[in-house]
Formats: sequence, C-alpha cells, structure tokens
Amino acid sequence: MGGDAGIPVKLLYEAEGMKVTIEMKNGEIYRGMLITAEDTMNMTLSDVVRTARNGQVSKCPSVYLRGGSVRFIALPDLLKNAPVFKKIITLKKKSGSG
Repeated sequence: MGGDAGIPVKLLYEAEGMKVTIEMKNGEIYRGMLITAEDTMNMTLSDVVRTARNGQVSKCPSVYLRGGSVRFIALPDLLKNAPVFKKIITLKKKSGSG
C-alpha cells in the first residue's frame, strides 16, 4: 500500500477481502470479493457476477478491472468504522476544524 495514497484509495485497501460492487464506465457491473487493489484503483475480484448493460448475467472465477474504467465502487457499510476515518477525525480535531 502506497504511503501517499489518497483517502479513497486507502479505503479501497481496507475493503480487501470483502464483497464489493463495481460499476464500470461502459455500464457493466461486477460484484465479487476484492482480492487486491492498487494505488491506480486497478483491482482483482474473485467469485464474480458480471451484469452486462443488456442485463445478461454471467459468472467469472476472477477478473482484473482497470481503475481508469471505473465509474463507481460500492463498499460494505462495515467500512464506516475503518481506521482511515478515525485518523481524519483526529487530524480535524488537532487543526480545530470540523
């Protein structure tokens, strides 16, 4: 994990090992277990269900998605309590904002 990665990327790293839903710019939707994520938001998913733009559903054992083609990532609600958010709150309290 890169030390200078932004908060969205750090949150994506926190989601490794969890089920995520990825909507691509071309309208395809992928839902599966996030195996790896990169600073570029490229990611590998396993046990994937792919929904094409026409609604056709197919299953894939694994897929590699390019971060530049991602429109939206739905992460589990569990990540509301992710350590990266606690660091932000601490920093805001120290700076006097928030």
